Amino acid sequence: MSDILGTAFSVGNGLSSGSESNTDLLISAFRRTKQPQIDALNKRKTDLENRQTFLNGFRTRLEDLQSKFTSFNDVSANTKFFASKTTSSDNSVLSTSTDTTAVAGTYSLKVNRLATNDVLVSSRKNKNAASTLAGTTQNFEILGITYSAEFGVDDTNETAFTKIAAAINGDATSKIRASVVKDTSSTVRLSFTSKTTGTEENITFTDSEVLNDLGITVAGLNPNTDARQVLSATNAGYQKANKSDLDASLTLDGIEVTRSTNTIADLITGVTLTLQKGQSLTDNPITLTTNKDAEGVAKNVIQPLLDSFNDTLRYLNNNTSQLRADPALQGFRSRLRGVISESVSSAGNNNPKYLTELGITIAADGTLSISDRKKLDDLLADNPQKVADLFTGNDGVASKLERVLNGFLGDTGLINSRTTDLRSQIVSVGTRTKDVQQRIDAQAESLRKEYENLQRNFLKAQSQFSALSAFTTSNTL
Repeated sequence: MSDILGTAFSVGNGLSSGSESNTDLLISAFRRTKQPQIDALNKRKTDLENRQTFLNGFRTRLEDLQSKFTSFNDVSANTKFFASKTTSSDNSVLSTSTDTTAVAGTYSLKVNRLATNDVLVSSRKNKNAASTLAGTTQNFEILGITYSAEFGVDDTNETAFTKIAAAINGDATSKIRASVVKDTSSTVRLSFTSKTTGTEENITFTDSEVLNDLGITVAGLNPNTDARQVLSATNAGYQKANKSDLDASLTLDGIEVTRSTNTIADLITGVTLTLQKGQSLTDNPITLTTNKDAEGVAKNVIQPLLDSFNDTLRYLNNNTSQLRADPALQGFRSRLRGVISESVSSAGNNNPKYLTELGITIAADGTLSISDRKKLDDLLADNPQKVADLFTGNDGVASKLERVLNGFLGDTGLINSRTTDLRSQIVSVGTRTKDVQQRIDAQAESLRKEYENLQRNFLKAQSQFSALSAFTTSNTL
């Protein structure tokens, strides 16, 4: 009897590995019998989290799809299909952008001169010489803005120029910027540049002590005329004698026009011109051509909707295991695939009523692609409204998609209610897992104490048995 019990407690019925006690081995065996309960709960939580991830991804795609078809339902939706484009024969001279009001046409345009900022420069002064403004506070006016500068008694021409520039540049309302330029190692000049191009912002001023010290006077420079004094290496003056030369000059179809800016939106209806550089007298005019932009409509209007639709459908197709668990989502996918092949009754007589009539192919998996660009381009060139009606009509593709999505998005939508329920289930499973683990831990600890107590009793009995055996043997002898 003692040998059998001794073996059980010393080697743990063959389970001992030498690194674990017999008690640890028995407790580990107990925990292994309970682990399937924990595993089942963890799997349940993982399944719920995967479901939650799937629904979050689905929501993201639906919201993107919704944003795409919503743009087809606003009041200006039809104009998207009337987009035009204007091409320039030389984008290095002139680039363009076009809106839906542009009409087809060809124009000849020459850029004679770019619009420029006016520049006024002071006379040259010795930078280290004492300033005649030293020790005074002076006001001066340029382009209708009055500035004030305070000069110290020790100010040189350079430091005085710096204070004048700081007064101008520190005024948020200033229409000019000023910079101090050391034109030689010993001299300095002050330069004023208008912030806006064109004649309207040519630099004007009022006579003052400050400007007089800079060599800038009304009588000497003739401001706001076409006979302004031009600066020299030493004397004050303007960069351009003719204030009119500050405007851009163009010749459009033989008519010379001027503008104060190099971005011109009021010359050709629906076309914005951006002048890049002026041309010489011998350069050929630029040719501008405005046409319907079928490529732009396909790329920027139709394709984004198809891409979002395809992304949503592929997401569902790639998650069939998730769909099997939800009849509502199975029905959504079926309906999504169905609406794209339905007739658009609001399209009107003799107009395309199916997407396939626009050159759009429906693949076996339900995804869409523009497979016949010529068919689409021809329709857009013939009458963009025919294409627009298929998407924007009361029964158009956008409206059909909107009806399919109704009930899925928003605070009261199906996805929100499902994800809310999933979050609750995930928390519940997590709590249950914690409770089960605590119960197993408590049972394991109870078993540990019971076994250790049994082991102590066995060792005590074994000791008593040994003593009794020794006593019996002694008496026998």
